[in-house]
Amino acid sequence: MAQLGERGISTEQRMGLTERALYAAVVAAGLFILLLVMSPVPERGQAVVMAAAFALLGGLLMYCFCQSARPPAVLIFFAAAIAAGMVLRTLSLTQSNNTDYLSCLQPWAQGFRDNGWKYIVETWSDYNMPYLYIIGTIARVSMNDLYLYKLVSVIFDCGLVVMVMRLSERFDFGSVRKAVLGAAVFLAPTVWLNSSFWGQCDSIYVFFCLAAFVFALEQKPNLSVAMAAVAFSFKMQTIFFLPIYLVLWMKKRVRLKQIPVFLGVFVGLYLPALALGRPFADIVTIYARQSSQYSNRLNLNSPSAYALIRAGEPHNILFGAGLLLAFLFLGFLLLLAWLKRDRLNDRTLLLLTAAMVLGIPWLLPSMHERYFYLADIFCIFLAVLIPEKWYFAPFCVLCSYAGYHAFLFMEFIPYIGLQIPSLIVLFLAGSAVFMTYQELRKPLKELALGGAVGE
Repeated sequence: MAQLGERGISTEQRMGLTERALYAAVVAAGLFILLLVMSPVPERGQAVVMAAAFALLGGLLMYCFCQSARPPAVLIFFAAAIAAGMVLRTLSLTQSNNTDYLSCLQPWAQGFRDNGWKYIVETWSDYNMPYLYIIGTIARVSMNDLYLYKLVSVIFDCGLVVMVMRLSERFDFGSVRKAVLGAAVFLAPTVWLNSSFWGQCDSIYVFFCLAAFVFALEQKPNLSVAMAAVAFSFKMQTIFFLPIYLVLWMKKRVRLKQIPVFLGVFVGLYLPALALGRPFADIVTIYARQSSQYSNRLNLNSPSAYALIRAGEPHNILFGAGLLLAFLFLGFLLLLAWLKRDRLNDRTLLLLTAAMVLGIPWLLPSMHERYFYLADIFCIFLAVLIPEKWYFAPFCVLCSYAGYHAFLFMEFIPYIGLQIPSLIVLFLAGSAVFMTYQELRKPLKELALGGAVGE
């Protein structure tokens, strides 16, 4: 068994850099040949580039996993998971038959190609500025922009794996559990479908949310808050995660002096667009426009509470009730954390975050099918952390996928629809709250023994 170092963090025997590089090179070389053979990309040169990029990413994942010594069987398992995940992503590269790419991403890239960086001033987009910088960069590369969009998202898929493995170090995961965790995240259908099939970019903001959570547990508050600001600058859905900072403030993991860090990073990411001439008022109202764009619909293929409600119900009453219930739910979690703040540790912070990212989007109206992505990642981690709660991972991913299936294939999963996933998410959210309550009732000594306290 690995020895425990300071604050309960695993101090397994480190693997040498040369040995790590060798494992990474073997995986990358094998992946390149495999992916090139299987690539559906018709342009030979672009097929080579994408196979090389994915192979390099796979090698980097292997390099990160080999940070500590691993048994050969575990290394083979993780390498196989990397290969399977990259094959799935490669086979999805040419998929472009969805309205988001055809009506938004492709025209925006073409707009940057035709007009240069000044297009950031002229275009109306419901994406915030940092992703428009990425689109502008993609437009300057002489490759099919479809592949580049997906490559960017796959890079952050890999980042998710690295971050969950780093988070696992706070909880002393052994080699097997760390390999299972990384494989589960990388192979989760809602992860690879989102990036390489759909061409969406949710892995970007979720990566920065995970980084923010990891750095908060590692007691690096400035870095944590900066990562949260970057996440929020990419996607408004970061609001499901941000309330955990109120709990971190209760525990003195972050302080009010970190607020300028958040604002500085958030506003700083707008500076290039402002320098190019985009009006500040137009930038800061992007999220307001997003929230109002679909406010006439209670649900957009999401396994939220509104999947259970008939379309004929009075919308304005339900919309207001949903907002009120979401705030009341959050208020209950914060009150519970405040009353038991002396019992908060890494494990309870994780449980509280899982409850938030499950419960808040379940109660809020106008949720999209992709808004449980963050919940998927935290539920996968929770299932590996607490093996008897294994069902959190497949149940949450299935519910999240039900919305994907409805949008991508224009039909509900037979015999499941969205009503059953909605009830399952309610069960998971309730379970996470109950687990948090149980955890916070434990004596302080038992809490300290049961997970990294990180004080």
